[in-house]
Amino acid sequence: MLIPEATIQKIKDEAEITQIIGEFVKLEKSGANYIGLCPFHDDKNPSLSVSPSKKIFKCFSCGASGNVFSFVQNHRQIPFIEAVKYVGEKCGIPVETGGTYEYSQKYEKYYKILQTTTNFYEFYLKNTSEGQEAQEYLHKRNLNDKIIKRFRIGLAPNGDLLYQSLLKDQFQPLDMIEAGVVRSSSSQYYDVFRNRIIFPLDNLEGHIVGFSGRIFQNAKTGEPKYLNSSENVVFQKGSICYNYYDSQNEIRQKDHVYLFEG
Repeated sequence: MLIPEATIQKIKDEAEITQIIGEFVKLEKSGANYIGLCPFHDDKNPSLSVSPSKKIFKCFSCGASGNVFSFVQNHRQIPFIEAVKYVGEKCGIPVETGGTYEYSQKYEKYYKILQTTTNFYEFYLKNTSEGQEAQEYLHKRNLNDKIIKRFRIGLAPNGDLLYQSLLKDQFQPLDMIEAGVVRSSSSQYYDVFRNRIIFPLDNLEGHIVGFSGRIFQNAKTGEPKYLNSSENVVFQKGSICYNYYDSQNEIRQKDHVYLFEG
């Protein structure tokens, strides 16, 4: 956990939710609650209700709901950790994240490589004949286009196409290797995940830090069906839970989560 749970709870308890939401939305008192125009849809009549006693908000039109953190996160389009820090500052509570910001800055070049690689894999899946074959495979496994887009599923080609693409974007070969997407052999560079369907993995800040790749054609002898990123400066397998970043607000709101091994 990058921010201690006790700190998150303390900020949540002390935050004046109407005051913070009121920075973004004009609120008017209505009984025990406050109402205003919901910022998450084209609201013509006040549909947003904020409860200072329960410390929650809910839109009775579009269904948006949550606590002060989820409101700030969704309204400002920032990661959960940044939302906690923002609310903490409003409450006068310092937030220690164990050097997270400095860590992010130090490894920004790797995050950029991994983000660019994800874009490349997505493009290759959608715009090549090999990608069409991979999409047909995914559809047969009941993964429709909406799911493919949501989870940013892609396809890694054979050879060194990824390497050549990253090179054109001015990334350095050593940085590609350290980011875990390229390997070298006999002075040649090639894609670690070549010819695999790709599932990006993100950390608690929402940075893509690695990939999981699955063969969808007949595997060569000795070729593993699944291949995951090796641990490196930005990817530590034990600290990653697939899709947790996009699910954490829902988890906090419902106060439970289902974990599946697969």
